[in-house]
Amino acid sequence: MENIIRSGMHDFDFTLKPMINRNRRRTNAMYPEKEGVWEEFEASHTGEKYLDGKVIIDHFEGIFPDGEVRKGMTIRAFDEETQLWSLVWLDNRNPNDFRPLIGKFENGIGVFNQVVETPDGKPLHMRFTWDEITENTARWQQSFSFDGGNNWDTNWIMEFTRR
Repeated sequence: MENIIRSGMHDFDFTLKPMINRNRRRTNAMYPEKEGVWEEFEASHTGEKYLDGKVIIDHFEGIFPDGEVRKGMTIRAFDEETQLWSLVWLDNRNPNDFRPLIGKFENGIGVFNQVVETPDGKPLHMRFTWDEITENTARWQQSFSFDGGNNWDTNWIMEFTRR
């Protein structure tokens, strides 16, 4: 099936039906000088629209290989004036951080960026990428850059499949 081209307020409609996602996540992602290992686990995902379709909230629940239960949610808000999305991730493990990643879809690929500080005070460029979107599948990737966005290190990949 061909990828679906996205643009505008319906960009994330594919997240509205229940999905299972296969996660591949590298440990020590915040510390590239330390060797990490790739872990794999499954999680469930559901989404719902709010505020006349301008906001989508989705829910994530999975169990990490070490037995830790991770529950989270993404709040996605669309700004009709700028045609940009703001994405905020909250979960049961990390402190709440309401600073959004900002971005949009172009040519079927969604790219969302944010700059935050690492625990040792250095700038961390974070990027979420959505691609390979069809009626029944999608892929999300998280990448970090510790050099101002010159080099990117992908540390988490989710492959979504419709239930």
